[in-house]
Amino acid sequence: MASDNNRNRRVKTADTVFGIIESIQALDGAGVTELSEELGLAKSTIHDHLSTMVEKEYLVKNGQTYQLGLKFLNHGIHARDSLDLLPTVQPNLKQMANETGEIAWFLVEEYGRGVYLSKAKGDRAVQPYGKIGNRVDLHSIAAGKAILAHLPEDEVRTIIEKHGLESQTSETITDTDQLFEELESIRQSGVAFNDGESLAGHRAVASPICPNDRLIGAIVVSGPKNRIQGDMFTEKIPEIVSGTANAIELELTAR
Repeated sequence: MASDNNRNRRVKTADTVFGIIESIQALDGAGVTELSEELGLAKSTIHDHLSTMVEKEYLVKNGQTYQLGLKFLNHGIHARDSLDLLPTVQPNLKQMANETGEIAWFLVEEYGRGVYLSKAKGDRAVQPYGKIGNRVDLHSIAAGKAILAHLPEDEVRTIIEKHGLESQTSETITDTDQLFEELESIRQSGVAFNDGESLAGHRAVASPICPNDRLIGAIVVSGPKNRIQGDMFTEKIPEIVSGTANAIELELTAR
């Protein structure tokens, strides 16, 4: 019984630590009182954890406000680089951005959500949302749907059960059957579209990266609807994106 109690305390402590870290990031810095109210924990408990994380150099204290320290950056870069994908993906991403003039992203899936790993900007690029490291729902973005289309059906259903199909705009797919119909179309064409599903007035075209039939992520070009329209949306950008995806797959296969 004592062993179980100790284990539960350790798990609760870990939950508290990560809750503090995530709250500090969401609030863009916070003090003891603010974190106590946010997490519903005693100020003394919050203070003890904050002091430990400052001592370990994971947090920086400015006056009465705590901010995330740059030590997290080292861990994030290590996690990204351990995938060993960017040396191949990034040059192709830059070329795709230059060809289209828009912004290009590389996205991977982790725990049922999309994570932006890399980007490249063309000379007309607009970045309405998204940052490196941001985690996003898969069902409402082109790259996310390209990834979902190449996951096993039971895994997709598990993701839907866990994260839902939240509406971002009036165009977001929120019906499971409709989503699966679109995923089948994406598998057939090799291209996924986002026509105002995540942000009104925004369009995107994506293709999966599947060297040797192994899904590693997706690349996408996005931009304002007034520029990405007609043949540019239905033919030219899809051809560029799918061609770039194929080039990346060949390079990864040849390594």
